[in-house]
Amino acid sequence: MRKLISGVLIPALLTAGILIVAVPDSAEAQMRELRFAEFGPNRGTRAGALEWLDKEMRERSGGTLGLNISWGGALLGAKTAAQGLSDGVADMASIVPVYAPGQLVAYEVTDTIQFGDEWVGMMATYDFMTTNAAALAEQKKANIKYFANYTTGPTQLLTKGKPVMAAADLDGLTIRATGAFVPALESKGASTVSVSQPKVYEALSNGSVDGSTTYYYVVKAYKQYEVSNYITELNMGQVLAFGIGMNMNTYKSLTANQQKLVDDLGLEFTQYVSEKMFQSRTQVRAELEAGIDGHKIVVVQPSDALRASLVAIANDDVATWKSKAADKGLDGDAVYGAFEAMVAKYSAERDEKGYPWDR
Repeated sequence: MRKLISGVLIPALLTAGILIVAVPDSAEAQMRELRFAEFGPNRGTRAGALEWLDKEMRERSGGTLGLNISWGGALLGAKTAAQGLSDGVADMASIVPVYAPGQLVAYEVTDTIQFGDEWVGMMATYDFMTTNAAALAEQKKANIKYFANYTTGPTQLLTKGKPVMAAADLDGLTIRATGAFVPALESKGASTVSVSQPKVYEALSNGSVDGSTTYYYVVKAYKQYEVSNYITELNMGQVLAFGIGMNMNTYKSLTANQQKLVDDLGLEFTQYVSEKMFQSRTQVRAELEAGIDGHKIVVVQPSDALRASLVAIANDDVATWKSKAADKGLDGDAVYGAFEAMVAKYSAERDEKGYPWDR
């Protein structure tokens, strides 16, 4: 009977077009959701970009690849993201190398040059992280594959009790700061502390800090406007050692077509976010000045002397990064020079052709 069914009935049904057999023949035929650890809230420019990424990944993969995003540090927090990603706790994650000392030192070089252009910074960083030998070697050792970049946009100073317009205004204040901003602010008499952005709201609210180096989109996304009064528009350097990584084992487990899709989306995501961040900076500034839920932020300008002094000290702090690089066996001068060349490359492209969204 079994032979009769297989030898006669099934061929007949196939001939008649009645029997349809769907047999998955590859990993691509099955839906796979990658666990994505996001320490930020599900609101704001960056959250919108991640939702765009999930949508594009699902559509372009034909429904075989997507993201399962855990928001607000539910899976990994800002300070545990890099190590957790390396360990495979998540397949992808937003990472900030400064919170994982010594793990991705080459990536941190992108924070050493004081300039605020979002597109130039993000494209220079993407190019550097996907081609520089030292950066690639560190990724391999950390079991992390660089995917794409974010930016904070230019750095501003948010304060609660009083505006900061001159060096004397910083004396005695406690400011949340990281990287080159630590020596710059301390040189003016401020004390600095390291607090992750998701916890700045609480720190401002309970008075443990008087202010924070920050960025317009962060003030809105984390509702820091509810517990502060002023933004000093320093327009200093952006944080570029801030992006998305993928667990290397996860990447290797993808099919060749899926790997190409991931690589293509990484570049496109970086370009997409650079445009959104550039455009949202002006928009968010206006919203904060007008007031959100009854809370207004007063935007003030620093004296030329204060800004110039802070920039000079921050730029000098590149020696700190080079010392850190030497401790990890990196040629600090060569790595710094490579990134500096990338910044020059994309600055020249912008000057010659304008921004991609305006071409």
